[in-house]
Amino acid sequence: MKNRSRAGNKFQDWIEAWILKNHPGSVVHNQKAVSKIIKIRDKKTGQLVDRWVSQRNDIFGCIDLVWITAQGTICFIQATEDRGIGRKLAELNKVPWCLSNCLVQLWLKREPGRVDVYNLNRLKELDKICTIIRGKASFEF
Repeated sequence: MKNRSRAGNKFQDWIEAWILKNHPGSVVHNQKAVSKIIKIRDKKTGQLVDRWVSQRNDIFGCIDLVWITAQGTICFIQATEDRGIGRKLAELNKVPWCLSNCLVQLWLKREPGRVDVYNLNRLKELDKICTIIRGKASFEF
């Protein structure tokens, strides 16, 4: 079974590296999932054992990275490999964004080497703005 947390962290790291390489002077905060050990009782032996559990650690419950461009624009990014972008859009729309002061983006990993980037618009819909293929961006206008 695929480790979603590890894959998600790897994708977030890729986004951070891509931004810093392609947008000099930017800063990125990469919010990662955290884990902790809890004690649970083993069903077979009755002994207390240590188990690692992951804690969700997203900003506002949906944001994985915060990017401030060299020009001072603040961009909130949700990174996902999930094909159900409707669920991701619903998560983003729970936050009362002031889109005149910031950008809100969804970065979607489609397949190896391809990432689609969407901006949240004032109608609370996603507009595709860019496709990144093997590190090269092609913009949609």
